[in-house]
Amino acid sequence: MRRKIKYIVLFLFLEVMNQGLAFADDNFNHGFNEGVNTAVALQGKSCTALQNFKPENFIQNYTPNPKESEYANNDAQLRNDGVNAKDHSTMGKTIQEGMDERKAQFNYPIDPASPTIQHIEKRADDVYDVITGQFGDCTKQTSCTTNYDTKICEESPKTVTQYCRKTLNIDLIPHQVDTHYYLTAKLNVSDHNYAGINVNAVTGHINFLGPHDASFKLEGLLPNNIDCKSLSGKIVSREGRANLDYLNFPSCDNGLNLDFHISSGHSITIKIDMVSSKIVYEPQDRWQDDCTAFENTKTCTLQEEHCISKDATKEFQGIPVTRSCWEKEDSFICGGGGDTNTCQTYRDQGCEQVSSICENRNDSGCTLYQQTFRCPIKQCTDVGMICNGQTYCLSGDCVKQQKQADPDFQKGVTGLSVVNEAAKNYNINSSSQFPIFSGQVKSCNKDFLNFANCCSDDGWGVDLHLAQCDQEAKDLGEAKEKGLTTYIDSDDDCILGLCSHKKRYCVFPSKLARIIQENGRRDQLHISFGNYDNPDCRGLTPDEFGKLDLQKINFSEVYADITKKAQIEDPTKLDERVKDKSQAWAKEKTPHG
Repeated sequence: MRRKIKYIVLFLFLEVMNQGLAFADDNFNHGFNEGVNTAVALQGKSCTALQNFKPENFIQNYTPNPKESEYANNDAQLRNDGVNAKDHSTMGKTIQEGMDERKAQFNYPIDPASPTIQHIEKRADDVYDVITGQFGDCTKQTSCTTNYDTKICEESPKTVTQYCRKTLNIDLIPHQVDTHYYLTAKLNVSDHNYAGINVNAVTGHINFLGPHDASFKLEGLLPNNIDCKSLSGKIVSREGRANLDYLNFPSCDNGLNLDFHISSGHSITIKIDMVSSKIVYEPQDRWQDDCTAFENTKTCTLQEEHCISKDATKEFQGIPVTRSCWEKEDSFICGGGGDTNTCQTYRDQGCEQVSSICENRNDSGCTLYQQTFRCPIKQCTDVGMICNGQTYCLSGDCVKQQKQADPDFQKGVTGLSVVNEAAKNYNINSSSQFPIFSGQVKSCNKDFLNFANCCSDDGWGVDLHLAQCDQEAKDLGEAKEKGLTTYIDSDDDCILGLCSHKKRYCVFPSKLARIIQENGRRDQLHISFGNYDNPDCRGLTPDEFGKLDLQKINFSEVYADITKKAQIEDPTKLDERVKDKSQAWAKEKTPHG
């Protein structure tokens, strides 16, 4: 069919040439060039305008059913009439003569396969497609714009990492230990029937022995370091015919001397059991376990237990006790504390999280978040047609940007922000041993009458009672509301039954630093924040920071803050800027460019 149309175009061309032969060559060339310029000028106009083109308004003697239409089904007749017109008509002869005269000036062969002929045939096909509405080689050009809708939802964390302590206490269990010292005292007298002895039971020195014919022997002694306060004695056995008038056992009161007297006899042998009774305290371990609640909760699973106070010796009532571990920290993975989640739909739609506010918080972290999302609404319209490589605009604006949310953008930018902030910290604190993301220790307490809760997690600046808190507690309260704090430990100070409950926290310079400290230093490197008496809010060394796996850290809490810092260009302004650039580029193009 295309070939038939080409013959029709050729035949019409010869007829028009026959009627317009009176025009000079320069007039012909001028008209041709004018037509080309007009076509170029109209190239970007609406395809609809081409379809609505009415040839009868522009072509003289136009008819929708010319006699040449019979050529559509008769190739031979078209060929014969064309050859006959070329060979016998006045115009045909004139064209042939002109071609013969200009053969020497032609720079290309008059051949159907020549580039010029191919270009003319392609343009003829384009005109045919557009005018007839066939658009056989045309595709639609679509422009899409994206608007955004703000959505607010609530969700509780799927899991929460809960931390608890096990602290070792020592109970001293008293035991009485008896040590026996056996003494044998032999007293003899020859002429008299009485005698007496006073001898030091430690040194064996005889302080008194009488009368003159008496003799004495002591077997066994008490140690020189014996505790006389716990010393007691008893007679185990006695031999001899003399009477024992009295016996004083060694004691603190008598200088540890053994003193006794006999009568009505000449000899006596006494076996004495001296007992040193000593109270010995046996250390017994007792763990204060604050993890029982998590251990008994079905939705909690022990993740890890590690010692945070190792290999130390402590004194209890003057008794030194050495243990390999005095305090342990356990981490549990628990359910988020609720099944609230109205945000997943927005995530599935590719919405961008722009804000995160903690609504409920405890010392272990946030249990309920209010999330704000920015959801794209995409609208697409047809703005043009591309036919055989040429663009025909339908709306006059064929340059539109199609945007698609990148789900990894926030993660990527957050990772860069972590490294950037770490570098800044290091540059500022390079002289410190732990220069990256270091924090400060701050404390708070509830007073004795529980009148002002200076450890409140919220309400700062609202509750008048908080005005009575000191500046440190106020600074801590503001840091809590900004998400900058990590709980360390608590302690109770009681006087006359009235107790003040005290808490200590690490306060970090940014939310990002706090997350790195918790999820990185504590959870990955297992470096504890210490306890109430020995808090540790130190920063990280460059080597420690290099060991962190940032892919395992949940930065969702700071996505909104990071996105704001990125300063992304407004989509509308971006569209306008691209449009201006495209229009400027189009104006610089030539008809052949």
